[in-house]
Amino acid sequence: MDKQDRKPLGLPLVGAGNMFVSMIVSGFLLGYLVDEWLDTRPLFMIVLGMLGLVGGFLKAHQLTRRIGGS
Repeated sequence: MDKQDRKPLGLPLVGAGNMFVSMIVSGFLLGYLVDEWLDTRPLFMIVLGMLGLVGGFLKAHQLTRRIGGS
């Protein structure tokens, strides 16, 4: 692949990073709210935060693969 054939990836990769961080933060926030509701602190915050982390990794990887074209 020549330099001329490559697309600039800067702005779409910022979007992938924002998606990654927002999924982690939303997982922790949702877990915190469920823990407040059920009085089980910090069980759901940890579990949903980890699910947000895994989901963020998968979504960011999917987005960068789609952008990169591989």
